[in-house]
Amino acid sequence: MPTPYPTVEDVLRAGGILARSLKNFEFRPSQLRMALLIEEAIKGEKPALIEAGTGTGKTFGYLVPVILSNKKSVISTGTKNLQEQIYLKDIPLLNRTAGLKTDSVMMKGRENYLCLHKYHQYISQTTLLKTTRAENIDRLRQWLIKTEFADRGEIPWLGDDDTLWNLLSSSSEQCLGSECPDLDRCFLGRLRARAAKARIIIVNHHLFFADMKVKRGGFGEIIPRFQVAVFDEAHTVEGIATSYLGESISTRQITDLTADLKRETARTRGAEKGPMKRGIDSIQAGIGLLRGAFEKGEEKGRLNQKALADLGKGPVGQVRRGLRSIYENPDLARLKSPPVQVLLDRAREMHDLLEEILRHRGENWLNWFERRKKTLILHSSPLDISGWMTELLYQKVRTVVFTSATLATNGSFDYIRSRLGLPHRTLQEICPSHFHFETQTLLYIPRGLPSPASPHFGSRAAEEVLEILKRTDGRGLVLFTSYHNLSVVHQTLKDRLPFTIYRQGQAPRSVLLDSFRRDLHSVLFATGSFWQGVDVPGEALSCLIIDKLPFESPGEPIVGARIDSIRSRGGNPFMEYQIPSAIITLKQGLGRLIRKGSDRGILAVLDVRIMTSRYGRFFLESLPNIPLTHDLSDIGRFFSRGASGVRPLENGSWKNRTGPNHPRPS
Repeated sequence: MPTPYPTVEDVLRAGGILARSLKNFEFRPSQLRMALLIEEAIKGEKPALIEAGTGTGKTFGYLVPVILSNKKSVISTGTKNLQEQIYLKDIPLLNRTAGLKTDSVMMKGRENYLCLHKYHQYISQTTLLKTTRAENIDRLRQWLIKTEFADRGEIPWLGDDDTLWNLLSSSSEQCLGSECPDLDRCFLGRLRARAAKARIIIVNHHLFFADMKVKRGGFGEIIPRFQVAVFDEAHTVEGIATSYLGESISTRQITDLTADLKRETARTRGAEKGPMKRGIDSIQAGIGLLRGAFEKGEEKGRLNQKALADLGKGPVGQVRRGLRSIYENPDLARLKSPPVQVLLDRAREMHDLLEEILRHRGENWLNWFERRKKTLILHSSPLDISGWMTELLYQKVRTVVFTSATLATNGSFDYIRSRLGLPHRTLQEICPSHFHFETQTLLYIPRGLPSPASPHFGSRAAEEVLEILKRTDGRGLVLFTSYHNLSVVHQTLKDRLPFTIYRQGQAPRSVLLDSFRRDLHSVLFATGSFWQGVDVPGEALSCLIIDKLPFESPGEPIVGARIDSIRSRGGNPFMEYQIPSAIITLKQGLGRLIRKGSDRGILAVLDVRIMTSRYGRFFLESLPNIPLTHDLSDIGRFFSRGASGVRPLENGSWKNRTGPNHPRPS
């Protein structure tokens, strides 16, 4: 008689299959509750929102019910690291220990895979001299013998900033499609065929929403159709979806096209060079004028209808005329060269994209620009993606699950539900963290610091950071909401702290984090991307200092436009949008501090508004029950004797045994 297939409870309960199979498995009620809720959502074909606190064991919490459902499913993550963890570690572990035999495949963006046609072009240009380049070719040849899909992540010797990969990767712009001489052996084609057969496909949010946009156009989909979608690290979904559901084009993309046109037509017989040269000259002149128009002033800004019209008549119009003269060139059109035809298609697509980006689409869209060191980017972005999510996702996929350690604000899912357009029938639950924040963490908020708006805040905050880090022996990550404050504090403390200081921008992010992990008593000053996705378990990160409540700047074009949009319909953007968004970011920051059950650490918030403002309580009530102190000496006591000097939330007030009661702000 065949063995019955296990249930979710059979696998995850106390004394269950995993508990018997894994030596270090620890039963977590929140993990089981999460898995049962997802099972309910799949069976009832409903969406679900689940906040699963750090330490819940989220990946097993959704993998077990998804595997047991036997439905074609997509797992989407916010980072490649988590994507690889699920594919290379978590699913094989479940298959091995719980007997949950499932067929899975991992898919990344096409630029992560080697293009055989470009590879053959590259090696045909090499010499037989024993150079570094030749050694790399030998390494690639050996790798290609054994690789299944030619994923760059399999090449440990290729650095993040190595330009070699740009010459080899499968970019969509340069793909020859059905005309490619290596079509039958294409790694991407092999990957897509494999994904069509797999039961579970692991992707990241960037690929998922790029594919969703392609599906909207009705052709060229990357991910096969599926019945269930699970979004882990779902707090990043709105930002990523916004970038992919809109349109953007950079001056670098256009100049890359002209360089490719020059190179390809130079080696193509029968190509009439005169008309093409005039077209390229027109494009390059227009690009020069376009850059000049944004050379002075802000690095980012909105484009009103007059600005759009002026660009269309001026520099962008000149670029479009040059592009049109190239793709309508009859001599080039008659050429039988597939690479040239791909370039003509790129020119036509860029011409049409520029027209689309300069079009004013209405109140729910923002036209804006972004000036970087070497390029200018024009954007057209949706301000509200909820309608797109309903049309392209919820109405097409039977079950959609969003999970993260940070989705709820002040115990409510109202914010994330409205931003993602989730229907009222959505299942939702907060599954508490498995960690004991009452004993593992201490919240320190200093008294007497000026408001962050004060010109003296940076210098005073630097002194506070110095005193905190002395008591924690370094071991600190200091997160800033602006580069200005980072620079002020770093400049003040760089010669006064007796610890190694790492500063964002000194080296690639991964290099900085590796150095910080290894150097036990070091300090890392950072902003932006370091608020999330940083995993430094153990003693190396025992102190997290946050300079200000992380409100997004209204000076950011999309943020400012969303604020105006909410206000125009009679809403309160501060309460509906700015506060919930900042709470989620603050909770993400806290998530950097406690990564496992043995971690202990200090969270210091230098923004006195969390105690003095009427809205400060929303931040405090959204955090776990962490003991609070205003006394620097408690930090030393916390590390020397544990957190016995302070108590967690009690009867609605924060209490400290060594000082007076501090009621929450009202």
